[in-house]
Amino acid sequence: MVLGIEIIEEKKNELVNRLELKFKLDNKGKGSPNRIDIKKEIAAQKTADEDLTIIRNIKTHFGTSSISGLAHIYEDIETLKFFEPFHIRVRNIEKEKRKAIYSAKKKSEPYKHLF
Repeated sequence: MVLGIEIIEEKKNELVNRLELKFKLDNKGKGSPNRIDIKKEIAAQKTADEDLTIIRNIKTHFGTSSISGLAHIYEDIETLKFFEPFHIRVRNIEKEKRKAIYSAKKKSEPYKHLF
């Protein structure tokens, strides 16, 4: 599924070892795409690993069919885990794993292996 994501701004953050992207897309006549689909397309455009790509923010603009957002592409998993909060990392994984993580966390069971 090609969404037609346009990268507006690209900035390399050397201090944090990540690439910060601002993007927009037009979803005229279609429903809003989910975070996972956007993440896969951005990773494919930048030839990056999907596991190191995080969609930080998605905004739909009232009265229009445009969506804008912010994505981070990290160079290694340790840096990603250090800088990205738990709830953002969980939002960027598949729905089944997300449910398993939240249920394990609620029961105070170990859930780190599910990431």
